[in-house]
Amino acid sequence: MLYFPELVYLQDQPQFPLHQAVRVTAATVARWCTHYEAKLISANRKIEPIKQEGQLPSEPAEREEFVAALVDWLMENSITEVLFYLVMDDQPVPQSGRIAKFDHHDDTDCWVLNLSESEFAVLQSAWRSHGLPEDLFYPEGSAICVPYPASGWKGKLLRLLGMQKCSTPKQWQKENHEINQ
Repeated sequence: MLYFPELVYLQDQPQFPLHQAVRVTAATVARWCTHYEAKLISANRKIEPIKQEGQLPSEPAEREEFVAALVDWLMENSITEVLFYLVMDDQPVPQSGRIAKFDHHDDTDCWVLNLSESEFAVLQSAWRSHGLPEDLFYPEGSAICVPYPASGWKGKLLRLLGMQKCSTPKQWQKENHEINQ
């Protein structure tokens, strides 16, 4: 099942501990992965190499430590901590037409997790134990999309073309709560 990031935490809360969230998520998902590929998309200084790839360590504690250090390397050397490439899967990566278990291709709002329900439950437990919200990601199909809301000729045209405004579950809740007050 696919899970998408709850952007209320990752975009709307400047004090949210993104580094910790990425670190905990990656280290936990790595339990079910054997291969990785990591790249600096926009390094904050000249650094070599800008790409690392291969097999993850087979020992669980060593794998967790390796992935945590990999996330630190990505975030410390990226011009912004939301812009990096990290893909981990239980098969060699990348594979065309397949979404990896941990799939962060560029920006944090393009992040996808491809986990079973039981794997996701383990991940939620890890988030809770690190003081992170258990709804940091939501299941595919839970986003709320409505016809483009703008008025005037531009809004009418965009609706006619099928344009929609989509919100994550928390964004929808926040938007509707603010409207109803």
